[in-house]
Amino acid sequence: MQTATLTIDGMHCQGCVQIVQHVIEQQAGVKGCSVSLDPQQARVAHDADQVSAQTLAKAVQEAGYKATVADR
Repeated sequence: MQTATLTIDGMHCQGCVQIVQHVIEQQAGVKGCSVSLDPQQARVAHDADQVSAQTLAKAVQEAGYKATVADR
């Protein structure tokens, strides 16, 4: 189990937060996530054998937000 932190640009309201959280939670291997409007980040507990942090960021990007994997 690993924890990834994604920096997400483009969230403007709680509705955006809910969309991003839903997108992340739908990915295989995600065990849980917390999305915050301020700072614009998501912390995701995931099984790295099933899904990478980069794949999680790509899923968020496909939902219309700019997402990058934050440095630890």
